[in-house]
Amino acid sequence: MLKFIRDIGGITRTTRRGASMARPRALRKINSSRAIAGGVMHSIPKRASSDRVGWLVIAAILAAIGAAELDAPLAIVPASLTGLALACAALTAVACFYRTVRPREELAISCIALVQALLFSAAGSILSYLLARRGGAPWDSTLQAWDGAIGFDWLAYVRFVDAQAAVATVLRLAYASLIPQVIVIILALGFRGRFDQLRSFVLAAMLSGLAAILLSPLFPAFGYYVHLGIGAGELRHVDPWAGYVHVADLTALRSGHMAALDLATMQGIITFPSYHAALATVTAWGFWNSRLKIVGWGGASVALLTIVATPVDGGHYLVDVIAGVALALASIAAAKRLIYLRPALPSLTASPFRRLRAASAR
Repeated sequence: MLKFIRDIGGITRTTRRGASMARPRALRKINSSRAIAGGVMHSIPKRASSDRVGWLVIAAILAAIGAAELDAPLAIVPASLTGLALACAALTAVACFYRTVRPREELAISCIALVQALLFSAAGSILSYLLARRGGAPWDSTLQAWDGAIGFDWLAYVRFVDAQAAVATVLRLAYASLIPQVIVIILALGFRGRFDQLRSFVLAAMLSGLAAILLSPLFPAFGYYVHLGIGAGELRHVDPWAGYVHVADLTALRSGHMAALDLATMQGIITFPSYHAALATVTAWGFWNSRLKIVGWGGASVALLTIVATPVDGGHYLVDVIAGVALALASIAAAKRLIYLRPALPSLTASPFRRLRAASAR
C-alpha cells in the first residue's frame, strides 16, 4: 500500500513538473506569435495623404473660368490680382524652402494649405460671378415658401435676436469671424502635424464651395432682407448690411451691366445653397476633429454660432442653411477618402531650391 502511494506521488510530481515546463513553452509560443503579428502590422505602411486632389479642384475651376470667358467675355481687372499673386508667391517660396532646403514638413504643408485656400477663394468668387449672369428668375418667393412649409418664421427669429443686444452682438461677431476661423484651423492643424485632418478640411471646404457655386445659378435669390424690404431703420441691434452688400453686383451681373470683375471688391453673391453655412459646418468639424482641446472646443463653438447667425446676419433662408450643411457633410465624407488619392502632379522637390539643399548638405 505504501509503495502504491509513493508511486502515485511520483507520478503527480512528474506531471506537475511537466506542466510547469510546458507552461513557459506555451507562453513563449504565444509571445512569439504576438511579436510576429505585431511585426506584420508594423510592416504594413500607413496610407499617406496628399493635397493633389485639391490642386485638381482648383485647376477645374480655372478651366471653367476659361470656358465661361470664351463663351461670354468679362474682363478681370489685372491690378486686383496683384495682392493674391504676391501672397501666393511668398507662401509657395516658404513652402519650397521648408520642404527642400531646411525640411520642416509642418511649415511647408501649412503654407501649401493657405495657398490652396487663397486660390480657391479667388477663383471660386470669379466663377460664381461669371455663372450668375446665367441665372433665371429669382427664387426668393419659393425659398420663403419652403421655409414656411417646415415651420420656420424668419421674421420672428430676427425680431427675437434683435430684442436682445448681447445675443445680436455675439451672432454678428461669429458671422464676421468665419475667415479668421479658417486661418486658425489651418495653422493649428498644420503646426501640430495633423496633416490628414488638415488636408481633409481644406478639400472639404473646396468641394462644398464648388458645389454651391455650380448650384447657385439654378436657384438665384437675393435673401430675406431684400425680398421683404427690411432696412436698418427697422431693427435696433441687428445690422442687415451683409444682406444688402451683394445686391449691386448681383443686379449688374443679371442685367449685363457689369463692365469688369474687380477681385478687391467682389462679394459673396450666393444665397442658395449657403456657402457661409457650408464652410462654417466644415470648420466646426475641423475644430472638433482636431483633438486640440481648448482650441478645438472653442473653435467648434464659434463655428456653430456662425451657422446660427447665418439667417440673421446674412439674411439667408433656413433652407439655404440646411442645403449648405448637407453639402458640407457630403463633402467631408468625400474628402476623407479623396486625400489618399495620388494623381501625378509636379512636386515641390523639383524646384530651384533643390540646389540650395544640396549645397547646404555639403
